[in-house]
Amino acid sequence: MTMMESFVLHREQAVLAALPDFVLPDADIVPLIAAVAPAGGPLMRETFHVLAIELVHRLAARRPVDGVLLSLPNVLTVEDEPDGNAELLERVRNVLPPQLPIVVSLPIGAAPTPRMRLTGAIFADGSAPQRLLEVLATQAIP
Repeated sequence: MTMMESFVLHREQAVLAALPDFVLPDADIVPLIAAVAPAGGPLMRETFHVLAIELVHRLAARRPVDGVLLSLPNVLTVEDEPDGNAELLERVRNVLPPQLPIVVSLPIGAAPTPRMRLTGAIFADGSAPQRLLEVLATQAIP
């Protein structure tokens, strides 16, 4: 099981420092959190819950927003949930207006699950960060 101690967390501006390609003219990009861990077994439920709650609370505190960009792993398994990516997307969707765009970056070759698609998110591969931001910008609510 992957525990909290396995993660390196980057918050707010430290996220942008780690992802310098995420720049879009005339846009205010508000980084929230990045959690990085080596590949391992399923996440402990408590670890997933702590990380998901922090993301959702940070997002809720920044509302209103025009859109959300999430970078997710190919597969996220929690000890009691085989589709952790879908659960995380559902939690994010629950604090946003239904029409607000969520763009999800998945690794090249990864496909969203049917449950992930039910959130109404837009899926793109993560090979070009600038392209992901452009997709989000075209979907944002004016």
